[in-house]
Amino acid sequence: MNRSAILPLLFALAFAVPPAARAQTATADAASASAAGPAQIAAERARIARQRHEAESEFAAAQQACWQKFAVNDCLRRAQRARRERMDTLRQQEWALDDQQRSHRAQERLRRIEGKER
Repeated sequence: MNRSAILPLLFALAFAVPPAARAQTATADAASASAAGPAQIAAERARIARQRHEAESEFAAAQQACWQKFAVNDCLRRAQRARRERMDTLRQQEWALDDQQRSHRAQERLRRIEGKER
């Protein structure tokens, strides 16, 4: 199978998971990390960065595949839409991590203040 035939297949497989399923996974990941410490939050951020990098490389491959088609603009719009949906999911996960990190820092500050008052 030649390379130009493989790229559309990779694109189809990469974006086969519907956005709703990815959003549910994002919510589950955020909930599982709700009691996360700094190390777990850092690990989640690394996972999100890896997934963001994967999404960008898949988009680049899809873009290349689009240039081999007759309807280039429509194909590019679909690829951009798929990337945007995936990035939105990752961004929501990052926001959940930011909230957890803020609450963790606030709890630490309260503990320090309480320790000084005793």
